[in-house]
Amino acid sequence: MNIRNTILIFVCLMAMQLNAQTGSKGSLTIIRDSRVDKLLLIHEQFKAVHPEIEGYKIQIFMDSGNDAVDRANAIVENFAVNFPEIPVGLTYGAPYYRIRAGNFRNRIEAEGYLKKILPYFSQAFITKDNIQP
Repeated sequence: MNIRNTILIFVCLMAMQLNAQTGSKGSLTIIRDSRVDKLLLIHEQFKAVHPEIEGYKIQIFMDSGNDAVDRANAIVENFAVNFPEIPVGLTYGAPYYRIRAGNFRNRIEAEGYLKKILPYFSQAFITKDNIQP
């Protein structure tokens, strides 16, 4: 009988506690320092001028010579067919044409894609580069 009364009292107390949680709807007012708005504006202006960030790309081709641009364009097309989800770009830095793929924020992410790319492009490797976020 004593245990039964204890359980009954416990259940009643719990019910009262649960009922106490439902009630008025409150409101929340956030007061933000005006300097936060200035910093956000400065950040947006910086991003507009410098849209790239440091990251990693996978270089799949590098060559120089008279017909290097033709070979590079063929490889870009081949890569785009095999890996349509990965952005690829051709750049020229005298005297080499380079094809770099991907916009990876960290090396681990780039290594995952490198494993997929290596069967098609055996000389591919990861390199640091500026990327589009």
